[in-house]
Amino acid sequence: NIWDDWPAPQYNEFFYESSDLIMNISKQTVAIVKDVAKKKPRTEWDNTYIPHGVSDKFYPISVFDEEHKQVESMKQQLTDDNIEFIMFWNNRNIRRKMPGDIIYSFKTFCDMLPKEEADKCCLLMHTAPIDENGTDLPEVAKSLCPEYKIYFSDKKVDSKQLNHLYNMADVTVNMASNEGFGLGTCESLKAGTPIIVNVTGGMQDQCGFRLNDKLLTAEDYDEIKSLHDDRKWANNPELTYGEWVKPVWPSNRALVGSIPTPYIFDDRCRFDDVADKLKEWYDMIPEKRTECGIQGHKFIMSDDSMMSSKAMADNFISHMDTAFEKWKPRKRYSVFKA
Repeated sequence: NIWDDWPAPQYNEFFYESSDLIMNISKQTVAIVKDVAKKKPRTEWDNTYIPHGVSDKFYPISVFDEEHKQVESMKQQLTDDNIEFIMFWNNRNIRRKMPGDIIYSFKTFCDMLPKEEADKCCLLMHTAPIDENGTDLPEVAKSLCPEYKIYFSDKKVDSKQLNHLYNMADVTVNMASNEGFGLGTCESLKAGTPIIVNVTGGMQDQCGFRLNDKLLTAEDYDEIKSLHDDRKWANNPELTYGEWVKPVWPSNRALVGSIPTPYIFDDRCRFDDVADKLKEWYDMIPEKRTECGIQGHKFIMSDDSMMSSKAMADNFISHMDTAFEKWKPRKRYSVFKA
């Protein structure tokens, strides 16, 4: 189970309460389920945290590995020989993923650089360039960012090729305004490439947030609710995060909704804030940037985060076994014709 954002979706109450075991893939969602399921209060065993697992097919490839030649070959196919810094975006071309803002963030970043340096940077977007649920990205690039290099990878790729894309990149970015987990940036960390993320939804878990030097747990979110409030958390000295990420706090939160989903916060971060974080990664010496990515890989694989596919599978089995041991049948009802 996953839910993107607060305020807690009270309209999901019947769905949550009809479940005997809810396994949530973000810490924030655990707290949300507790808040909603008041008629059937959840316990430590029937509302649990199982973070999303990432396949072992994603891994770092160093310049000394034989496979690095394949990474370089893909880079030459998708970009050009002059490129030295790649901003990577791997998402669907839909509105909540903010693809237009990604392009404008890249333009704003390049505007900070001398032209000869900007010419060595590119934005690589692995997506459908045109989608009715999103926009016409080539037109956005042509009109708003004509002087800088934007490339599209629109072919389906297997896991090995996708791993090469992550290893090509210097940083992977996700500034989605709603995001249950954010699999692309987690895969990027597994591949050893650092990230920039909007502080919303499940992407919070990838940041390694610590409060007073203690890694936040699912239980901590009962009180915290979410870290998306920039006024409370953006410059809070008690809150730290991993060196593999540069988080961007949403500057605007709008309560949006639809008939089946009456309300949910839409967390939007500023494109120029993302550009500033890009500049920070760009200014870092490549060896240090690589080391930050490796630290992200170690975090994903650690017992603290448990974001490997094996850990997810093992936890599924463990939590279901516990539920079968502790589950008690509900009261049976008889239905009579009136």
